[in-house]
Amino acid sequence: MATARVIHHREEEDLNPQPIVISSSGVSPQACIIGNGQSVAFSSSGPTVNITFEPDAFGVVVFNNVNGLSPTNPNTQPPQVNNRTVNYNIDGSSVYPYAIAVGGGPMYVKVTAGDCTPDPVVLPLNSSIEMISTDQNYSVNWFTSNGDPFTPPLTEIYSQGNPLTKPHTENRPVADYGYRISPGNPTGTAGGGTVKVKST
Repeated sequence: MATARVIHHREEEDLNPQPIVISSSGVSPQACIIGNGQSVAFSSSGPTVNITFEPDAFGVVVFNNVNGLSPTNPNTQPPQVNNRTVNYNIDGSSVYPYAIAVGGGPMYVKVTAGDCTPDPVVLPLNSSIEMISTDQNYSVNWFTSNGDPFTPPLTEIYSQGNPLTKPHTENRPVADYGYRISPGNPTGTAGGGTVKVKST
């Protein structure tokens, strides 16, 4: 008697696409965490819009831009990489207020000569960030009333390849968190930026 063959599916293959709906009142959800390999399904219930993903700090493409999203032209696509967060907009501005964390992130921020790129960054609640220096070590000071949102605390930025460089997971409430780094850039202005944590 033949033995039935058991087929095991990868977890990613069992995940339905994450819907992201764009309407005249905005984007829902504004931030989300999806599984590695899980697709996102963009749809529009209003006018035709374009979706632009912010360039990754290290040149990695997470999702392709979407042109002409409309009620009759939805877009579903899988992430091109795992374990990375990306910000995006729907109006072509220089502001990227929405976020998708693939596998929980992290969002990579590159620090060079005291400048942080990208800035600001948006994170889904309970995702992560990894700040990497290309030149020297920096200290981080969280100056808003919300304090340091990360675990372990994000107080130092190290160079790529340093064993102390690691993701920091967000575990604080939804809020904006401002930070400064030192030393600043060569022009004498303080480096730093803002981390915006949004609910999913």
